[in-house]
Order: sequence, then structure tokens, then C-alpha cells
Amino acid sequence: MRFNVIIKEDKLDGGYIAYVPEIRGCFTQADSLDELKENIKEAIEVSLGDEEIEPIFGIWEIEVATSAYN
Repeated sequence: MRFNVIIKEDKLDGGYIAYVPEIRGCFTQADSLDELKENIKEAIEVSLGDEEIEPIFGIWEIEVATSAYN
């Protein structure tokens, strides 16, 4: 199976955070991208036994100017 994995920098603690939108509660963190890849694979494997997977229709990346909130 293939899953979308969202990766973000952890601005508070450093390192990286990854989560799988298709699997509720499936996320992990790590200090390096290599470690993060292994951690998220493990998190997916553990989560697959716990929940029915809902397919995602799509993922959008949308940029919003911060001045829009002023």
C-alpha cells in the first residue's frame, strides 16, 4: 500500500514531524529525515491493524499571504 506522508519542520523542538492524513492519529517525529522515514513506516504498520483506511481524494498546498489577517 502507498500513503501520502506530510513532513514539516518542528520549529519548537527542532527536527521533523511526519503524519499520514489517511490514518487518523498516525504521526511521528525525528531528528533527521532518514530517521523520520523509518519512524513513519513503523507508525503506519502499527496503525494498519487499528483502523480502517479512508482513501484521500486529493491534497492541496495553498499559500495565503499573512497580510490577509491584518
